[in-house]
Amino acid sequence: MVQAKKEAAMNLPDGWDADELARARRLADQIRVGADARIFAARAPGRVNLIGEHTDYSGLPVLPVAIDRSTIVIAAANQTGEIEVANADSAWPSRRFAIERQIPPYDSGDWANYVKAAIQGVIDRFAARGKWRGASMVVGSRVPPASGLSSSSALTVSTALAFMAINQIELEPIDTATMVARSERYVGTHGGAMDQTVSILGRRDHALFIEFDPIRARAVKMPANAALVVADSREIADKSGTVRAEYNRRVVECSLAARILGRALKLDGVTVLGDVVRALPEWNAAELVEKLAAASPARLGADLKEAASILRVTQSALDAELLGHGSTRIALDLNRPLEILKRARHVLSETERVIGAADVLAAGRLDEMGTLMDASHQSLAGDFECSTKRLDAIVECARRGGALGARLTGAGFGGSIVALCEVAGADAVIESIDRGYYAKLDPVAPVENSRAVLHAGAGASVIDLAHVSL
Repeated sequence: MVQAKKEAAMNLPDGWDADELARARRLADQIRVGADARIFAARAPGRVNLIGEHTDYSGLPVLPVAIDRSTIVIAAANQTGEIEVANADSAWPSRRFAIERQIPPYDSGDWANYVKAAIQGVIDRFAARGKWRGASMVVGSRVPPASGLSSSSALTVSTALAFMAINQIELEPIDTATMVARSERYVGTHGGAMDQTVSILGRRDHALFIEFDPIRARAVKMPANAALVVADSREIADKSGTVRAEYNRRVVECSLAARILGRALKLDGVTVLGDVVRALPEWNAAELVEKLAAASPARLGADLKEAASILRVTQSALDAELLGHGSTRIALDLNRPLEILKRARHVLSETERVIGAADVLAAGRLDEMGTLMDASHQSLAGDFECSTKRLDAIVECARRGGALGARLTGAGFGGSIVALCEVAGADAVIESIDRGYYAKLDPVAPVENSRAVLHAGAGASVIDLAHVSL
């Protein structure tokens, strides 16, 4: 019997251990299905991005890790033909909706829109399929929401895997990442594919150097003496809510900068800055920024009239290409100019930092990695303007505590920071953050769940609970 259990444990996908399996079984107890029903459990981790912020939707590389915090979705086929989903956290109400070719969203900000996004993504990917099996689902997450650790993608990935398992569909991991990344536009956020890719392809004790168009990933070993301290600013960064307009605005600014730069360089078909970089084997950020500055004012009107004139296209055509249509159309504040030069300077210089970071991290040169992370945060705060006073303060506390480098992680506008240090120095970094940041918040709240040393963990997978044990 002991040997059989060991063999079953060995057959579990990486990331599943006794704790994760016990979580899954507790969640499965909440589903009411027949005794012989197959119950699937899909787990997907959140992520911490070491460097490469706001570059993925420009088609440029990133360097994240999947973390040892996951979302688990339990699913069993039901007889209703609908999706019934409950959340183990009572703060999030249960939802039920029909499986349709085009599933209407809930009101903006509803947590279950990410569930709908995942289901819609699978339906779109397999549009020729005639009939879908409904599912009863329960969600349980240890990825804190709206904290910059990609709880949304962990939910979307795990839901998509569970729904595919119910319907006996399999996809290659990279194809799944592409599908789920596209599906998250359902909630109105025009993001890239970093979060979904690292959640699916994550590898224990490794970061991933991820490139796009198409997606490629290369594992980069985390040095054994490196520790990642992640701390939540307790400033909510909800990309499906209030932060969405700021996030989408920067997507537009970056795309507009790319189009103008492409025209200046006489390149065809440029829509993102990655198109420019891939067309120029020998490039550097400073020269490209100089080219852009010569081709366009640093700021352009949000009505796109001036931009259309520079690009020699109609204003209506540019509006449609950049802002989209329908429920996912991007709404710009017309009283604020679009920052073209600053956004491009961040994205292009950040790309240089990502490329350098992959090399220095693989070589174990933590001091250099920390310097790159510090420069990244400075660029995010100055040129991309997505840091906040709280994020800046907590970053500074981490550095005073001995962190080799620290920066916001995720979209910004709140959420978390990541600090790189040596394993032996992690406690000092945490103590400095506790004393210099959390102790000054009003009201003071327990800090244990707000900061931790997180580790690079395994990517997403799905199991049949009837066939595993530990």
